Amino acid sequence: MESMRGFFILGLAVCTFLLYQAWQKDYGPQPSQQESVAEQGDVAVASNNTAASSDNLITVETDLVSYRIEPNGGDIVYAELKQYNVELDKADNKVVLFDYRDRMYQAKSALLGQGAPDNQLPRASYSTEKESYTLADGEDSLTVPLSWTNSAGVTFKKSFTFTRGQYLINMVYSIDNQSANDRTYNFVAELARDQKPTGLEEKSSFGMKPFMGVAYSPEEQQYEKVDFEELEEEPIKTSRQGGWVGFLQHYFIAAWIPPQDQQINITSSVKPNKDTTIRFVQPTVSVPAGQAKTINADLYVGPKDLEQLEAAAPGLDKSLDLSWVWWIGLPLYKLMQFFHSFLANWGLAIILVTIVIKTLLYPLSAAQYRSMANMRKLQPKMQRLKERYGDDKQRMQQEMMKMYKEEGANPFGGCLPMLLQFPIFIALYYVLFEAVELRHAPFFGWIQDLSVADPYFVLPLLMGGSMWLMQRLQPKSPTMDQMQQKIMSYLPVVFTVFMLFFPAGLVLYWLCNNLISVAQQQYVTKKVENAPDKPKKAIKKK
Repeated sequence: MESMRGFFILGLAVCTFLLYQAWQKDYGPQPSQQESVAEQGDVAVASNNTAASSDNLITVETDLVSYRIEPNGGDIVYAELKQYNVELDKADNKVVLFDYRDRMYQAKSALLGQGAPDNQLPRASYSTEKESYTLADGEDSLTVPLSWTNSAGVTFKKSFTFTRGQYLINMVYSIDNQSANDRTYNFVAELARDQKPTGLEEKSSFGMKPFMGVAYSPEEQQYEKVDFEELEEEPIKTSRQGGWVGFLQHYFIAAWIPPQDQQINITSSVKPNKDTTIRFVQPTVSVPAGQAKTINADLYVGPKDLEQLEAAAPGLDKSLDLSWVWWIGLPLYKLMQFFHSFLANWGLAIILVTIVIKTLLYPLSAAQYRSMANMRKLQPKMQRLKERYGDDKQRMQQEMMKMYKEEGANPFGGCLPMLLQFPIFIALYYVLFEAVELRHAPFFGWIQDLSVADPYFVLPLLMGGSMWLMQRLQPKSPTMDQMQQKIMSYLPVVFTVFMLFFPAGLVLYWLCNNLISVAQQQYVTKKVENAPDKPKKAIKKK
């Protein structure tokens, strides 16, 4: 296989991938309006039949998130991320994850057992010292305590602790059993939401449909995602030690995390109106009369911040879904983060990552370019062979292989480096699509968001020009028929059309990759052309 055919295979592979992604992109069913009620499971979370009212909600302000807590049951029903706009230039419209207004997405937690606050409807109405809490300047954390005492004298305190600079919330139930009898309780943590689109998918890249659905850690695994459709057909029912359960959407995640040394039961359910729930139940806790015990769990609600996800729970970082190329994508992502730490520009970080990749692949690329240069030097001889044996393809191939052997040329030398670029391209495709840091990240000038397409198509057109230049430097194969040559000539145009709709960050990588390739190829080609001719290899006679 000659270099031109390797180039064709690479282009065909990438085009096939892009076409597959485009085919996969669809818009799921629009769910109907739902009540703000949690689905009952093996151990149900009893919920109010009416939606939360903004009049009696407890407000919590941290440096990163605005929360609202419903006193009836003590659920977090609202979470607005202060550092993330829905649209680039609209700072007054922030990304809202949990919501109770025109949709339902909430983090519910409950205690079940005799006299427990969530055994009956309406659920217990917790009292609190204040209606509003704010993480003050200079404070590292903020605790919001809620309290309720039943008629038997058992006091339940439900506390949420918010930490500066973190999206992880610690939730603790303190049970003080001053009744005359021993008590047992089960803690249930669940996330309940409708299946409505978030409104953030509309700005997504051509060819890639953002995943929205359930994610959890099955037994002996750290990460598995299930879309809503699959969940209706086959609900989750499993148990494991530790782990986590959550909902994923583009760039953001909410997840309940139990203590990692506890055995939990994980279940899911989908109501007829499409409201969906994922939950876990912790082991039964016994609280003898006159004694107190605590139950705790963590809740993560925020962006897919790799560092915070890694610290929150084993496997939660896998929610930054880099598909089958994660083993390439994760190092590239961390390398980009490293460059950004001192460059403060994600576009420049992408350029430096490209330079690193091209440097690491240079030994292979140099072999490819030497092969191309040697093939170019053989063009006159190849043309003569074509004129002599053009009508006899089998003889033509035999004579060409004989010539390659005599001249010490390797027609296969150009394929491997090109094919190695394919998984790197796909890895960066996923990194740039999944990395929340690239969302609304500017480069310079007219490119103010590297996660969406170049609004004026400048980068795609430059990329197409660089691809055309690379193609012009490739040696032409005399064995290619006119149809193959015509297809090859259209590849830069096809790629340019695809890249018109792809994230500017990805196109920037591909443009830089091509320009560095052209420079490297010119350097190696000149060295080969200026080198003295090697003596022909003698063919041993039998």
